[in-house]
Amino acid sequence: MTKIYDKAAKLFEIPEIALPFMHLFLNDEECRMLEVMERRDYSPAELCTVLSDITSAPETFIGKAYSRGVLSKSPHGCETWYAPATFYVRLAFFAQYEPQLWARVPVAERADIDEWYVEQYMNGAKPRLEAALHGDAFIENASFYTLQETLDLIDSFDFEPYVVPCNCKSVAMNCEKPRNVCMLFGRGINSEWDRGHGRALTKDQAKELTRRADRNGLMHTSEKATAVCSCCGCCCYPIRASKRLGAKGVWPMRRYLIHWNANKCVDCGRCVAVCNFGAFQRVDGKIIFDEKACWGCTICSSNCPTGAISTEKIKRDAAPAAL
Repeated sequence: MTKIYDKAAKLFEIPEIALPFMHLFLNDEECRMLEVMERRDYSPAELCTVLSDITSAPETFIGKAYSRGVLSKSPHGCETWYAPATFYVRLAFFAQYEPQLWARVPVAERADIDEWYVEQYMNGAKPRLEAALHGDAFIENASFYTLQETLDLIDSFDFEPYVVPCNCKSVAMNCEKPRNVCMLFGRGINSEWDRGHGRALTKDQAKELTRRADRNGLMHTSEKATAVCSCCGCCCYPIRASKRLGAKGVWPMRRYLIHWNANKCVDCGRCVAVCNFGAFQRVDGKIIFDEKACWGCTICSSNCPTGAISTEKIKRDAAPAAL
């Protein structure tokens, strides 16, 4: 793409750091569409008219743009209309489903875009977190779940979840831990399923995926309503945002204390390998536990072969105070 689509870039809210790579995020036809659109909803018929000079197959084009996160849907009575999405929405789908293109962005610039994404996510999450703490709403990745709690949650489903690549690990690319591990439930408009992504799982498949994620040091978070996420401390956007907000223990909610019995420890180092926060470390060949560094995710306990690590449910009489 040689032409600079200034109006499209502004409408799509592309940050300055990403402008040099606009040609990777949007194809030429999508840029031409955004050049003539406004920040409002369009009926399918109106949008097809807008696209009449851009493509000979507008309905197919709309479907692809929606799948890629370039367009989003909005309900209008019994109809579904479309509106331009934003770079923020597009980035996750881009990294998840076009990783070879995301990898073409140089490492330094990719890190800058990732940092921008964390800030945007944090700013959007803070009011949701405040509302959740007051019981007025829920927030994604609300609580850490143990492995057994996650398996029990899966057993309670009366529907099939579906698995998608983790958007956090796909965008951040800070580690090589498994990415195709996040289970979503929603199938409504603007969900990944409705956009044509994801693979349905049986309960047995979902539980095996969870066990495999646990063995690979991926923590389990959920709010029961929308997803079970299995992510890492270096990529997870809720955890990275929580650190910036000073919300450790509050989001994701810490529900268990971790107890380490040095007498049962055989210094195998499994806890060191799976801990995402450096709470377990090997010093002079021996395992040590720094309780202050612990977030209470509990995967150390499920991975300890000798039972040296146990959990204690935290008793709470009231919701945590607001930030």
